[in-house]
Amino acid sequence: MKMKKVLATVLALLMIVGVMAGCAAAPTSGDGGVSRLDRILQDGKIKIGVNPGGVPICYYDDNGEMVGYDVDWAMKLGEVLGVEVELVPVDGETRISALQSGQVDVIFANITGNLERAQSVNFSIPYLRTGIKMLTREGSAYTTVNDLNDPSVKVAVTRGTTGESLVLERAPQAQIVYTAGSEEQFLQLEQGKIDATFEDGTLIDYVAGTREGMVAQPTVYTSDPICIGTAKGDADFVRYLDMFVSWQISSGFQAETYLKWWGTEYTGDLSAPW
Repeated sequence: MKMKKVLATVLALLMIVGVMAGCAAAPTSGDGGVSRLDRILQDGKIKIGVNPGGVPICYYDDNGEMVGYDVDWAMKLGEVLGVEVELVPVDGETRISALQSGQVDVIFANITGNLERAQSVNFSIPYLRTGIKMLTREGSAYTTVNDLNDPSVKVAVTRGTTGESLVLERAPQAQIVYTAGSEEQFLQLEQGKIDATFEDGTLIDYVAGTREGMVAQPTVYTSDPICIGTAKGDADFVRYLDMFVSWQISSGFQAETYLKWWGTEYTGDLSAPW
């Protein structure tokens, strides 16, 4: 009788060990047990969401093709993986849902990685770091976001962006004009339809330097890490994206690409562990 109990105990322990080993071996993924990286490599294709919101991050050129800083990064990822890249246009409202629904594998969509968004999607280490700045017309009486807190003031932003959050918090009385992207915001400002707009400082500085009558107000309101986004459920893929970004920084690709699109050297601070 005692021998039977011992054998039963041993068998039970072996079953538990087997289950635990099976769990440890199974890849963490949102694709039914197959890692996202393995699926991309098997398919020979990666779907990447990019946000054609404006020059020089991402926009449509004269041939109707999406180009810009984010597009170059997206194409570089495909090159490193050795797979075809399918670019999928997204915007401030749809970029996270595109990841969650599986419409895209990753996004290079000028998105700030923060703790709130990290509850819904995963982020790589930053491939750009910027901060929200305010753009006005030359001669404007408005120089800070607090100046805009008046019902007569109109401010253009895109839904789901850090700029929208800033205005809602610091200038709640202002009239918010929602647009499809930064290019529409800048056009409305040029036409005098709005009093101010907010975007990443790198983009604001670019517009102020290339369009007559536009002024980039000096205050930087945030410190925003711009990251690659991907869906929850695949930690190994996030680690790969971290290494990818790190290598592009240490190799000089990031600096070269920034110089290409901004016409000036990058002065921000990006870390490259590898």
